[in-house]
Amino acid sequence: MASETYEFLKKVAKGEEFSRWSYPDKLIDYIRYDGKSPKVTIVFEKDEDFLKVLMVEDDDDIWVYKRFHNYYDSDYDSYRYQDDWNEGYIIDTFNEENKQKLREILQLTNPKLNTNGRDFEIARFLDKKFESEVDDLISDYGDMNWDCILREIQKTLKDETNNPFGKIGIVQKVHGYKFEASVKLLLTLYKIMEAEDDDLMGLLRKLYERFNGFTAGQWYELEYNSWCDDYDKEEEQSTIGQHLDKMLEIAKEELEEENSNPEEYNKLYNAVAKLGGFGKRISIPEKNIKVVFDNLSSETNKLIFRIYKYKFENYVGEEIRSVDNLEDLNVQLYHPELFESIRNILKKLL
Repeated sequence: MASETYEFLKKVAKGEEFSRWSYPDKLIDYIRYDGKSPKVTIVFEKDEDFLKVLMVEDDDDIWVYKRFHNYYDSDYDSYRYQDDWNEGYIIDTFNEENKQKLREILQLTNPKLNTNGRDFEIARFLDKKFESEVDDLISDYGDMNWDCILREIQKTLKDETNNPFGKIGIVQKVHGYKFEASVKLLLTLYKIMEAEDDDLMGLLRKLYERFNGFTAGQWYELEYNSWCDDYDKEEEQSTIGQHLDKMLEIAKEELEEENSNPEEYNKLYNAVAKLGGFGKRISIPEKNIKVVFDNLSSETNKLIFRIYKYKFENYVGEEIRSVDNLEDLNVQLYHPELFESIRNILKKLL
């Protein structure tokens, strides 16, 4: 039995006019009587109806389309970027200029991490040391990344659902919302598809299935798999650099306030860095010793390290030592006999 929609269109084709309040099909928004060729304006008031015609019926796909297609969704998962920071992924994106700023910050705040730290360890230290500044950095980084991802998601959704009936003469006026076709064309399509029993949605679904040849959907992972082609990497690095500048300024101010001799601090740090850094067993040539630098206090300049002694390449013992100036460090590393002599004299005096 022919549908009410099909019978209605046959009457319109014969010139019969109807009030728009009496249209039998929810997709028919308006009939424009244009001489002998009346035209039908088709409107999808609900995204679900449009997607159903395109054979997209998965609840997740519908949710993604409704979330991203019709408006600019700025509500992204901030925990995603907090996790990226905690795992060190954001630090890994730093350009060389920002990596140098990071090294300067760590030199003043945590020298051990600077020469022997992994990105996730550095990230978590900075999060504790500069909580507000790191929060701002993550927020700006997330905003820029999300803007890029969002634009690509919207582009993908539009590309996969754009002009779905163009091949058969149904004209798209507003993407995903408004279309136009002549009554004559619709009646012809009804007969071609043998769909006289269907309403307009049923006809369009059959037309899409036969003539489009593309299955839209599977969009749930777009949020995690999309990336735009025009992402401004320079702006991203400039923004990151501004936040690192604030951290560096704070670190310098704190060193000046807490340390009575910051110049000596930098001398000790540079000496350790030149030798190989913290947490590594470093050979001192021709002295039969190896050294591991453990920590350098930014408040007292106290450098703690371990000396491993060898005799004819055989290990004979180790000592934990500390200095607070470069001269004493040089004596202990390069003139151990002089250090031992001084220590024996002090023992006798005491």
